[in-house]
Amino acid sequence: MLKATKTTLIAGAAVVALIGIGGGVAFATSGSGSSTPISTLTAAKTPTSGSNTPADGPSKRKHHGLLDRAEHGQVTVRTKTGTEVIDLQRGLVTAVSPTSITVKSQDGFSATYVVTSTTKVRKTGQQSAIANVANGDNVVIAAVQSGNTGTAKRIGDHGAPKTTTH
Repeated sequence: MLKATKTTLIAGAAVVALIGIGGGVAFATSGSGSSTPISTLTAAKTPTSGSNTPADGPSKRKHHGLLDRAEHGQVTVRTKTGTEVIDLQRGLVTAVSPTSITVKSQDGFSATYVVTSTTKVRKTGQQSAIANVANGDNVVIAAVQSGNTGTAKRIGDHGAPKTTTH
């Protein structure tokens, strides 16, 4: 992987982590049907007691901020050579092949991403391959945007949705 791409992905991950820790991203659309997100950073309250306190340690904390509920969006990051747009999307796989993956978020947004030999795939936390990603799996995609084409750099596959019985 190119050093610039690694730097970009690390910077993008840092931006996402900072947003998740320090606040959240709220998306709003105008009543005209525009799909352009408007981002707002809001401060999060720091818990003073309960199960999310630092004394419980990072492995015990559960983050239920806005980032956990994010469906899709774009982040522009600075690189050594300029800026790069990274698409982020969470949703269900509706089509997958060795060269592409289509994901549909809960809000109905659907996008297809190019998959290359440099795309990193992780399934349930372990290194994997695009061949192990199946229709209906929950995934998170990080893709580099170039023109109208998104090329998947990272695919996190969390497996099939959990079914609940009541």
